[in-house]
Amino acid sequence: MTEDEWVSEATLLRATLENMAQGVAMYDAKHRLVTWNQLFVDYLNMPEEFLGTEHTFSDYIRYLGARGEFGDVDIEVALAQRLAQLETPHRFERTRPDGTILEVRRDPVPGGGFIAIYTDITERKLAEMKLREDEEQLRAIDAAAPIGLVIMDVAERVVRHCNGCLGRLIGREAETLVGLPLRELFADPARGRELEDILATPTSERQEFNLPHADGSTISTMVSHERLDFRGKPAVIATFVDISDRVRMEQQLREAKEAAESASQVKSAFLANMSHELRTPLNAIIGYSEILSEDAADAGDSAMVADLDKIQAAGKHLLGLINDILDLSKIEAGRMDVYLEQVFLTRMVEEVKTIVGPMMQKNGNSFVIDCPVDIGSLRTDVTKLKQSLINLLSNAAKFTKEGTVTLAIARDRMPDGSEAVRFDVRDSGIGMSEEQMGRLFQAFTQADSSTTRNFGGTGLGLTITKHFAAMLGGTIAVASEPGKGSTFTIELPVEAHLVGALGDEDEIVDPGAPTTPGAITVLVVDDDPAVHDVLTATLGKEGYVLRHARDGVEALNIMRKEPPDIVTLDVMMPKIDGWSVLGIMKSEPALAHIPVIMLTIVDDRNLGYSLGASEYMTKPIDRQRLVALVHKFAPGNEDGVVLVVDDDAEVRAIMRTTIEGAGLPVAEAANGEEALEWLRAHPLPALVLLDLMMPRMDGFAFLTHVRAEPAYGELPIVVLTAKELTEDEREFLARNTLLILNKGAQPIGSLGAALGTIASHGH
Repeated sequence: MTEDEWVSEATLLRATLENMAQGVAMYDAKHRLVTWNQLFVDYLNMPEEFLGTEHTFSDYIRYLGARGEFGDVDIEVALAQRLAQLETPHRFERTRPDGTILEVRRDPVPGGGFIAIYTDITERKLAEMKLREDEEQLRAIDAAAPIGLVIMDVAERVVRHCNGCLGRLIGREAETLVGLPLRELFADPARGRELEDILATPTSERQEFNLPHADGSTISTMVSHERLDFRGKPAVIATFVDISDRVRMEQQLREAKEAAESASQVKSAFLANMSHELRTPLNAIIGYSEILSEDAADAGDSAMVADLDKIQAAGKHLLGLINDILDLSKIEAGRMDVYLEQVFLTRMVEEVKTIVGPMMQKNGNSFVIDCPVDIGSLRTDVTKLKQSLINLLSNAAKFTKEGTVTLAIARDRMPDGSEAVRFDVRDSGIGMSEEQMGRLFQAFTQADSSTTRNFGGTGLGLTITKHFAAMLGGTIAVASEPGKGSTFTIELPVEAHLVGALGDEDEIVDPGAPTTPGAITVLVVDDDPAVHDVLTATLGKEGYVLRHARDGVEALNIMRKEPPDIVTLDVMMPKIDGWSVLGIMKSEPALAHIPVIMLTIVDDRNLGYSLGASEYMTKPIDRQRLVALVHKFAPGNEDGVVLVVDDDAEVRAIMRTTIEGAGLPVAEAANGEEALEWLRAHPLPALVLLDLMMPRMDGFAFLTHVRAEPAYGELPIVVLTAKELTEDEREFLARNTLLILNKGAQPIGSLGAALGTIASHGH
């Protein structure tokens, strides 16, 4: 190589070294610096005197030692160490005074000498330090996290990682669990296999899992899992959230709910028993006063008739209070049904006027009705509307003396813009303050204690009225000033709608009344459109004209307007079940004669006993209706005995008087056991009148025994009770009695007409 070529090569090498990102220096066999770049000089802060071949590597080391870089270490010892390092490749880190961290690499070269490379690794070292800090923080978080965590190797199903929380949840040190098969985490391997199966599923849906603790207890957790790669292998990461507090709270809520339901059942049982205990003496009061009143009228003793009528009125008033309490209980329990029908207001107002007229006269009040002749009608529950108006008008009459009570009716608009009817009940009575009006609609509450003392009452009327207004889709409001009277306002929509009615997709269209005179109509009552289709196809071929109702409410509305010849009635329906509809039908004279065919999926031959009726009559006993029943079941059979089963001697006496007056003999039994003994010792009676609540053996137990014996399979049994029946009790009676009279507590005078109608149809 010529000198020029050598110079050219050296220039190229110098340019290459200067473009490198590291500091580079080359030493010859005598350890003299022969080549270097500027970064080398900058990194080592190399004095210019040591650049070149005049000084050796040893000279530079002694210079550093003299500068104090080796501390208390002898310079010659430090030099010997560094010269020994030059014999083999060597790498180390060096921190400059300014904090820069250099990685130094010295490698020997063939022929002697060595090359040194200095790389700035400050950023990398800082990143590593940050990573170590983050890892330490993550380890601290992992150890202290309130959520248990485990990573399971998918292939080997062993624990690859487990945090402190999981260790605490199962009562073991987390470090001891790593490397264990998952099924060995718990004392019971079956629980481990169960968890293993959960984590092996591909789904990540959360599910509850009770983690067994080492002390034998269990911890309720919510576990979820996901697939991931862990150190290059497929794994599953699972988290366990302790939900023990939530589970305990849910259990407490369930217990509280059960306690509330139990309390509600106790309340319902109390009300049922209370109604029995109160209605039983009322049976004697009303029944005997009625008998005595008839005797006094026959004897021409008008003064006695007047006194006895007062006794009857007091008894019926007390009966009304009992019914109010029971109505409120039904409303609160959500068991109060609504029956919608078209109500003609002028006719309804006349009926209300007849009822409240005597109340107005008692305090010398004038009763004014402001109702336009063309007021028209609205679709609502007429019974609840009448009851609401009677409640308001009776209150107005009670709290007004020698004043005026006005009932004003007008067309109006609801807040949503729909058409409404407005009922205003105004009086010129004592009025109320703002504070008194604030307590007005609370149950068992009147304006204040002095109101109760001075005017009496239970405080239930307005509460029930408010509930009725809401059930009918309306509102009730009050305006009043002390000494200036009060105005109660009820607003009801012209078209009330029942909550939960069937949608358009379940529409069952009723074609209306038949136009062909003499056509036999069958009303099909069922919530299943398929049943309507099948019966239409089946009965239509036989020449019957079918009408349709999708629930009991609609069926009753149709029957009351245009009674059909036959009714097919489903048992299981929304709003009102079939037994309830049948009970209502048989309690209404206009509907009682209609034959009913029950449709049910229950295969029970005892249901045959109830196909004619499913209703019962509450005490006080309606004597005329009872007479008609006797004629119905024993027509022209003067030898047929009527067995009266009741623990109340006064009830038995009243019924004996009534039945013997109808020309039939009577036998008595004080409880179910006595009745069974009588039945076994005598021919079959024409009729059994059965009380439900009796000592030793009640009416339900008696029915169970009777229906278990084939000899009494056709025995007619009519239930007479003062008890409010539950759904289960009513269904039991429907299956085991031939006729159960409706719980109406109707005035005694209406009974004869009702049963006379049934008898006249040969039913």
